[in-house]
Amino acid sequence: MDAKELLIREIIGFLNENAEYAVLRNYEQLPVGNDARDIDIIIRRRDFRLLRRRLVGLIDGLGWKILTCLDSDRLVTFVCARIDEDGSVALVQWDFFFDTSVWGIRLMSADEFLADRQFNGFLWHSGPSSKFLDKYLYDRAVGAQYPERYRAVREAAENLPSVKAKLAEIFRCPDAVTCDRTSRSVLMLNAFRWNLVHRPFALMGEMTRWAWSYVHNYLGTGTGFAIGFTGPDGAGKTTVIDMVIDRLGDVFRKAHSYYHFRPALFGNLGDVAHKAGVKKEVDRNYNDPHRGGRTSPISSLARLSYYTIDYIVGYWVKVKSQTRITRLVVFDRYFNDIICDPRRSRIYLPYRFLDMWRKLFIPQLRYNILLTASTDTILQRKRELSREDIEAVNARIDLLAPQRGYLKVVNDSTPDVAVNQILTHIFDKQHRLNLRRLKHSLKLNDDNI
Repeated sequence: MDAKELLIREIIGFLNENAEYAVLRNYEQLPVGNDARDIDIIIRRRDFRLLRRRLVGLIDGLGWKILTCLDSDRLVTFVCARIDEDGSVALVQWDFFFDTSVWGIRLMSADEFLADRQFNGFLWHSGPSSKFLDKYLYDRAVGAQYPERYRAVREAAENLPSVKAKLAEIFRCPDAVTCDRTSRSVLMLNAFRWNLVHRPFALMGEMTRWAWSYVHNYLGTGTGFAIGFTGPDGAGKTTVIDMVIDRLGDVFRKAHSYYHFRPALFGNLGDVAHKAGVKKEVDRNYNDPHRGGRTSPISSLARLSYYTIDYIVGYWVKVKSQTRITRLVVFDRYFNDIICDPRRSRIYLPYRFLDMWRKLFIPQLRYNILLTASTDTILQRKRELSREDIEAVNARIDLLAPQRGYLKVVNDSTPDVAVNQILTHIFDKQHRLNLRRLKHSLKLNDDNI
């Protein structure tokens, strides 16, 4: 039995003994096979709160790391990860839903789901009507169409009396065909009216919970995380980045964003200057990133200021919008590249000044990987820099490496060695961070139970 199957067996067995729950989708092959990106479970909010401490202890005790943990108004997510002895990475995402809702407007409660559940000998799962309604109600409420890959689920459920009754109740549509043709705004207005009439105080509380949760997750430290890779050309960044994303599997393969150097909310500085009439020609020979000549301190400061605005605004618009949920943001180079390789950005300012500027103004990524290699190794791989240039970049990397949030990785061996070192570091750090958050959250919840 592999580690993933053992984790699934243990958690489902724990839930069987301690709670009313139902797996919503993709349960047919569990625990042996898990082809889905996540395992969706419906459970009452209070029941989950009472079990969460022991559930976290179970995950930790089985040797898994909690890579990300999202606590929102309608669900709690645990992305569990581990690295086995052979270097392979296993991930399982658990989504514990308390209802189906949008903006705090409830579409279907946990009690309705659990009244329709069935047992297959290993786990409790949703019945035909709730299996269809969970995703259908949510998709239509956000303006999406029900996925074609679930056609068989729809055909088995859409004409059931319970499904038609639910659509008539919450959306005022007699059937799914009518609901398909109704706009999102009308559907949500009808759902809001039903909640306002039948449960007005609960509606106000749940909408407040949604607003607080959204702001807290956006402005807080973030559930997801961002990684920046910096190092001299020839250190193997592209290969390592691709391998890191690949090792993180289906959970992050589509749930990540990739940027080069900066968020790029604003255009290339040369293009902006050209459009403004300040510059007549733009050098677009991007194959030679070190082609530019040395700039004056005033020109360097102007470049630095322009990029800083992009880093600040772009971080809150592009990065935070992803890391507030269980998503990954990867930068191939970040502001650290300006510090370590000033020729590339043509910002020729003292190291100490740039490092101070970084600390004062630049939003920090949670993980900053300083990926390098020995000078001889880099020269063998790629001769874009001279020996002196490589040693200069590595010298600045050595100055950054001891600071908080940085990890120096020497990629002189195979990329697998570097990738395992990076993922082990991130998994361990994320696990400790999430355990601290969960302990704090559990203490607050204990005070309120």
